[in-house]
Amino acid sequence: MCECLGINTVSSDTVKVWFRKFKAGNFDIEDESRSGRPIEIDCEQLKQIFDQDRIVSIRTIALELDVCRKTIVNTLKCINLTFKFNRWVPHELTAENKRKRKAAYLGLLRDQRKGKILDRIVTCDEKWVYYNNTSSTRGWSAPGESVGSVARRALINKKVLLCNWWDCS
Repeated sequence: MCECLGINTVSSDTVKVWFRKFKAGNFDIEDESRSGRPIEIDCEQLKQIFDQDRIVSIRTIALELDVCRKTIVNTLKCINLTFKFNRWVPHELTAENKRKRKAAYLGLLRDQRKGKILDRIVTCDEKWVYYNNTSSTRGWSAPGESVGSVARRALINKKVLLCNWWDCS
């Protein structure tokens, strides 16, 4: 169990309950078992859940472990996990995209070996890069640990023209 969750505060209501127990002749100082959700969870079990799925929600974990959400939040603070937004990447390549790129690269290398065609080429590539910051996914990570990446989905009117010029030198 996490040691940092053992914070005890005594309220006046608690003192009244103990006074009533002692007055009735019950001098047992141990807490009686209660029904309800447990207030502590195993830190290692929680770490394993987050290692399996970094974007799992607190609500999902609370339902899975049958504990309240505040207990999950306190335990996450104890094991030093924070909730961060993932970083954007332009898109995710499919297996077909990767195969086409590899074929194009190998074709250029083959032609370069035959006739040094790349030495005579000056070229430019222009690309409109769209960006959308309306929504992103967040996930749990420890301090100093990199966050995941999520591909952007929708295209909107905000865009930037990216130009790239190059030659053999």
